Amino acid sequence: MKFFLVLIFAFLISSVSNAKNHDKTITKKEFLDKNLKVLEARFDAVDENKDGKITPAERKKFAEKINKQRLALLKKIDTNNDGKISKAEEKAYREKMKKKPK
Repeated sequence: MKFFLVLIFAFLISSVSNAKNHDKTITKKEFLDKNLKVLEARFDAVDENKDGKITPAERKKFAEKINKQRLALLKKIDTNNDGKISKAEEKAYREKMKKKPK
């Protein structure tokens, strides 16, 4: 249960902070509709056998996959390999991502 609360909170925060127009008003229905789609997609990503339920094994496997992705990203950003992300490394990575074609 804690996993889902954290997941929901993270997506709610990211959807608000990633809005393209920070000055635009959004209704409760728009907010819920947008985030419901995100949450459904995430649920489907975790529910490997598509039975509409997430087992502890599926949750564990998904968490391991996410942790591997995070570690890979951290290694990519940590260019001097000191195990820490400096502000300069973070800035350099952000600039690199801005220039990358979409």
